[in-house]
Amino acid sequence: MAKQIQADLHIHTTCSDGTFTPREVVEHAAAAGISVIAITDHDTTSGVDEARLHGLARDLEVIPGVEISTYHGDQEFHLIGLYVDTVNSAFLERLNEMCRARRERIGQIVDKLRSIGVELDVQDVIDLADGGSPGRAHVAQALKDGGHVADLAEAFCKYVGDTGPAFVPKRYMSMQEAITTIRAMGGVSILAHPGVTSRDDYVPIFADMGLHGIEAFYPTHNREQTARYLAMARRLGLLVSGGSDSHGLRRPGLPIGRVRVPGAFVEKITALAQLLPGSVNRKEDF
Repeated sequence: MAKQIQADLHIHTTCSDGTFTPREVVEHAAAAGISVIAITDHDTTSGVDEARLHGLARDLEVIPGVEISTYHGDQEFHLIGLYVDTVNSAFLERLNEMCRARRERIGQIVDKLRSIGVELDVQDVIDLADGGSPGRAHVAQALKDGGHVADLAEAFCKYVGDTGPAFVPKRYMSMQEAITTIRAMGGVSILAHPGVTSRDDYVPIFADMGLHGIEAFYPTHNREQTARYLAMARRLGLLVSGGSDSHGLRRPGLPIGRVRVPGAFVEKITALAQLLPGSVNRKEDF
């Protein structure tokens, strides 16, 4: 029954910038009483299979997902893809291109740091990603490990945050391309944490592009924001999703299950995924 579902549809693993392996994510979710999770690593689906395997043993459904960094105009947005096809070669190659771009971006960030007298080695940052998708969180960790900052928050505030001297914007995929790509893979596209981006005026534009839903449930959304996004979803005919955006110990205040999506919303997402052209996410696949 929908009312029995406890879902967290926004979780990261060590395959991007989380600190828990896919198996550990499943264990933490099961311990928290979660029945459905989505693995949504940045620009990669490499952690999905391991999580789904262990999810079967724990009677926990793992939705294959991804979080894609996109842009529209001069603004960055994050797009969640739920029920994406993780074996489609064209889709995987596009994600691989984005991961290569991430590595190039790391080099550019390190160059900027060196230009202001902060010595950091690119390979040290890449190694922290342990074969996964590298990002600013790994640069922040390298800065901490190198004694340049006391913690990750200082690294973002002082160096690699959006207004920091070593910031390098991501221009990997436009919002339209991301929505179209996820739809082509039979996936459900969800605008991540709209309250963080604070560009509600763009949501109707994205809906016209084919966006399927928005995250109304998110740790930093207050009650007023959650209510606003629920109302916006009803008005625009969008689905509702959300989750903890857990990164493991990297964000200890955001444990798996901190934010839960009610079952009625989850069932609507699943129902759409089963109907989309090109979907490989039929009920018999679970």
